[in-house]
Amino acid sequence: MTLNIIILLIVLIVSQLIIGHLLHDIGFSYTHSIILMCLPLGIGLFYLQLFYYERQFPKWNVPIKVKLRLKYMYILTFFEYVALYICIFKM
Repeated sequence: MTLNIIILLIVLIVSQLIIGHLLHDIGFSYTHSIILMCLPLGIGLFYLQLFYYERQFPKWNVPIKVKLRLKYMYILTFFEYVALYICIFKM
């Protein structure tokens, strides 16, 4: 069981680091990227969408570069939940 938790933590940390890098690529500062990166399992991404993108772009006329990075972040968040399911319930 401890091996499962270690694998889960490694997967979560690596995916959060990638999400933090993608946030910095979009144009956020390092401090904002690190703060949002510290909220795992899509919580930081949800707050970003709710409090920034919904207010700045009400009709979601977001540049294509930002849309692609957000899609990658959503896919990584999905893989975090898949890893959580596999490590807790299947192993």
